[in-house]
Amino acid sequence: MPRRRPSRSRLAPRGLLLIALGVALALGGCASAPVAPSRQPISPEAEVARSLLERRRREFSDLRTQAEIRMRRGRTTQRLGGVLLLRAPASLRFEALSPFGTPVIIVAGDGRSLTLWEVLDERAYILPASPESTRRFLGLALGSEDMVAVLAGRVRPLPDPLTAELMPADELGPSIRFTGPRGEQRIWYDPASGHARQVEWREGSTAGRASFSLSAEGVPATVTLATLDGQLEAVLRYQTPKLNTGFDPNLVKVTVPEHVRIQDFR
Repeated sequence: MPRRRPSRSRLAPRGLLLIALGVALALGGCASAPVAPSRQPISPEAEVARSLLERRRREFSDLRTQAEIRMRRGRTTQRLGGVLLLRAPASLRFEALSPFGTPVIIVAGDGRSLTLWEVLDERAYILPASPESTRRFLGLALGSEDMVAVLAGRVRPLPDPLTAELMPADELGPSIRFTGPRGEQRIWYDPASGHARQVEWREGSTAGRASFSLSAEGVPATVTLATLDGQLEAVLRYQTPKLNTGFDPNLVKVTVPEHVRIQDFR
């Protein structure tokens, strides 16, 4: 029997929390900035920095870890613990577990859709994997590739930037600033290793930040995601993360049973 398509009403608070896992955010499609800068030649030094950051991102293939997530939205704080799987370029799966180890919430996504399944309530939401759909619920635009990269402690430099400028080092170290037709991105990084320390982006009325705690080998221990206005913050702490193990891609997929009520927003 075909499922009835729902109205475009807002998701329940628990659904909002799930989407916020994607706060992993970040760097794709938002409202356009009023005036775009003209294209400028990129200096050899800036191109070296950009290539180094991109190379570190492309070295990532997958991550599996136990994760503890603390989500603060306004004055409300929620916590989840479970298992996180990431697979380049754009696939993820997170299972929030009960104290007895059974799944209570599952979120899974790829480059096409994002599924949010509330297991105990037998209810699921399916959203398009687009920056616009996540901006509608979170106030932040999330591209699938950027979301996976950030959760893995990586950053995708702004594709085809109009300008790229190396910035003087501050308390976080050196950084590079990119501008594009819809906004700007600034990445702080270690010039020796090429690992990103923090990224900020501004596109239209949306502005956010992701910061990373990485080992010398680039394995993430903590990822912090936030809006610059302080209204939303997600802190993910990883326990015994394993990088680039080549796990089965089918582990990231999810199939919602037929008896579950599905609201399809695609």
